[in-house]
Amino acid sequence: MKILKGFTLSELMIAITVLGIICAAVLPSIVNNNPNQNKIMMKKVYYTTTTVVSDMINNPSLYPLVNKAGATDLVGFDNTDKVRFHDEDCEGNSKFIKLFAKHLNIEGTINTSCSSAMKTGSGSNCRTFTTPDGIKWSLVNKSSTTDPKNEIVVDVNGDKKPNCIQGDTSNNCKNRDGNFDRFSMNIYDDGQIEIPTAQTWAKEAISVSSSLTDR
Repeated sequence: MKILKGFTLSELMIAITVLGIICAAVLPSIVNNNPNQNKIMMKKVYYTTTTVVSDMINNPSLYPLVNKAGATDLVGFDNTDKVRFHDEDCEGNSKFIKLFAKHLNIEGTINTSCSSAMKTGSGSNCRTFTTPDGIKWSLVNKSSTTDPKNEIVVDVNGDKKPNCIQGDTSNNCKNRDGNFDRFSMNIYDDGQIEIPTAQTWAKEAISVSSSLTDR
């Protein structure tokens, strides 16, 4: 008669211990190599913005090289003459804001006011909206005389927490050392896009050489 042999309790315990050691060694590597979703979305937002800004400033029907008065010094986004785009007049301090919004696929309605948390400038000309990917955009005209006049503040995961931009000193954000979900971009009259120097986490996120797994 053939006798069937199984594992003893001690052998099973040794096997479980070995598996535990392997898991403890491997899991941190697996976790650290998971892409940081906020950084991925920041990169997406930044390159969407560069595409839209480039399309706008290089479209002579929106921003001609000479304004209606014949001046050549009001070039790029400094030209606030009225244009008709997608059945709406866009002019003055809100020209850039309206045109930018109309270049995106917007879900729902556009609000004409911004909360203080979604802007760093103090301008009253502002529009907020959400795109189908859940990103919340805030477009602000900071001033009619300074450059940059326009600012874009983005929350890459909408109203989901933590709702923090680097440098925010509120209780929920002041001790956070990474994984922010909001960042801002200054838009200059010549089309240059600048992420403020203090927002190092966002600058890292949009950098081609940066790692998306940093936390």
